[in-house]
Parts: sequence; structure tokens; C-alpha cells
Amino acid sequence: MSKVLQEIEKLAANRTTQLKKAKKEGRKVIQYTSNFIPEEYIRAAGAEPYLMCRGGEPEPTEVILDDMLRFMNPLARSMAGFYKMGMDPVTPISDLIITHQNECHTGRITELLEAWNLPVAKVGVPVDWDRDFAFEYYYEGLKEMVAKVEEVTGNKADEDKVREYMADTNAINAWLRKIDELRKKDNPPIGELEFIKLNHYSFMVEPKVMIQKLGELYDELKDAPGKFSPDVPRLLLFGHAVAIGDYTVPRVFEDSGAVFVTEFLDEGIRPFKWDLDVNAEDPLRAFAKSRYLEKPPVNIFQPSWKTRFEYTKSLISDYRVDGVVSYQLVFDEIYNMEFACLAKWLNEMKVPLAKIESSYEYSREAMAPLTTRIESFIDSVKEVKNQ
Repeated sequence: MSKVLQEIEKLAANRTTQLKKAKKEGRKVIQYTSNFIPEEYIRAAGAEPYLMCRGGEPEPTEVILDDMLRFMNPLARSMAGFYKMGMDPVTPISDLIITHQNECHTGRITELLEAWNLPVAKVGVPVDWDRDFAFEYYYEGLKEMVAKVEEVTGNKADEDKVREYMADTNAINAWLRKIDELRKKDNPPIGELEFIKLNHYSFMVEPKVMIQKLGELYDELKDAPGKFSPDVPRLLLFGHAVAIGDYTVPRVFEDSGAVFVTEFLDEGIRPFKWDLDVNAEDPLRAFAKSRYLEKPPVNIFQPSWKTRFEYTKSLISDYRVDGVVSYQLVFDEIYNMEFACLAKWLNEMKVPLAKIESSYEYSREAMAPLTTRIESFIDSVKEVKNQ
């Protein structure tokens, strides 16, 4: 790991300590669940934001089965499971938990959090993303969310501060784009595991510090040698989310002789290719447009799969992808349905595709067959690549 990335990792690891200190000093702590929630408004109202996107461990997903049906994906179940196990240092001190509502998994877990009398606010994100009324519904929901944040903090979300934090977001995005461009090299100096962690750290480190560190990291990487073997298979990671802590699958792929050079994930990563309009008359509406309309729609939005596949094809071309890995969370039924379309369309393109399904079960017994599957897929990609 690079020296600068190690420094960023240490800064991110200190986030929960910072939140506890902020709480003692009288500041509010507000969690949020996805990129559909504007962190910039939380900061502008004087609160400390924290992304609720932790996963990768099986125990939290199992411990809540007495409270609900098991047919929720493990990322959603982790939201409640870590808290119930006493392994979540942030939720007990949170003054508000803002959850996006666009599918049953987060929705049911949110209801469980409410049943436990945790302070919850919901933002509806309609699946009819290409209809005007749906956008307006989402936008009105964001306005209600901002009002709730202001009520909790006792402060107005000053628009000048909102624009300042939006500019910070854009600066983070710009550096992530520059680092991402380095992954187009024949032998990238950074892999998916590090890039995903970098995204996660960017939600935890103070924005202006993160901007500085990303610039230092880019300077360190831009002329650095590649870290992979020559002619390594170049893969695209496709799926719902790689949560904070859910690093086993990308690590095994890299250890087995492949590299993810790009990704198409709906959560757990910044939408760093799309900036916010800092100069818009209504910055909240500009945020809503960027998150809802100006990027490839999330899987749950319908009809979206053809639009998503067109974007996937552009990634395959731009990053010279040799194979695609669909990383699916168990019980994510809509992603499973999309996989059938993805498999058909990629087969027509003669692009190898693997489906890796996860329940966050990475025991010694589970790792052996998982590693074998991954190694077999990499070998098949190499065969196609060398034809």
C-alpha cells in the first residue's frame, strides 16, 4: 500500500473517535445511507455526517433473524445487525438516521430501526426515474429531509456553506477521476481493492483534508510502475454495493491474478464522474438532478436495464475490459433478474461473465470453493484474451 494511502486510512480510522468528541462538544451526529442523501446539507447545518454502509461480516446478518424475515440482503441486515450486537459505535450516538427508500430491503430494515425507537427520517426515491412526477416527489422529500436536519441541529443549512461543500465534493470527484484514469494503463498502479477503500475513506475524512491527500496520492501514482503481472486480465466489477469492510471478493480476485480496472456499483462508491452544479439557483434541486437524472440509473429504477447496459458497454470499451464479474448480494432479486439480461447481452458480445453471490460468509470452508471459482473464471478469461 502506498504511503499516502496509509495516511488516508489512518485518518479514516479516526472518524468514530471524532464523532464521539463532536457529540460531547454538543454537535449533532447524522447518519445517512446512500448517495441519494445530500451530505453537503448535513454539514451546512452544523452536523457531523456518517455514511451507514458497513458490511462484510456474517454475524450481524444472522443476529437479527429473530426480529424479521431472512429475505433481506446482507447489506441491509447489517444496518441493524451491527447495532443489535453492540458493534456499531455510531448509531447509539446518532441524533438522526436518514434512509433512502427505493426498495424493500432498506425499507424493512428502516422499519426495524423505528421499532427500536431510533431517530429515523426517510427519503422516498421513486423507481419511475424517467417521469417528471417521480423527480418532483424525490425533490420534495429532500426538502422535508433538510427541514428535519435543521430541526435536529437547530441551525439553518446556509446556502453559501452548501455551495462550499458541494465544491469540495466536486474537488474530491475530480481527483478520483484523475486516479481512475490511471487504471486505463496497461498495468495500473492501483487496484480495485485500494480504489474502493479510497472511496470509502473519502466519506470519513474531512473534505478539505481529503482533497489535499488525494492530490498527494495522484502525484505518487501518476508515474508509479504497475503493481500487477504483465497482460493481467482486466475485469469490470458490476453490482449493488461493496460495503465498508466487504473486501474479500476484490482481494481474492487480485491475489488470483486479475485486476478490476473499473466498476459499476450503485452504492458504496461515490458517483465521482458526475459533479454537482455549484452555481445553480437552487442547489438542492441541482443535487437531486445529479443524483436522480444525470448518471446511469440504479438497478431498481425501471425501465433501466438497457440504459445501464449501454453504460456498461462504454466502460468495457474505455477500460479495455476482458471480463465482467457480477457481484451480487443474496436475496437482491432485482439484481438477479438484471443478471439474466446482462448474461444474454455480454454473451452476444463474447465477453466472459461470472456471477459471485455473497451472504458475507467468508469462513475457511466457504473460501476454498470461492477461490477455486474465481481462479477458474480468471483462467477462462485468459483463454479468451489469448485467442
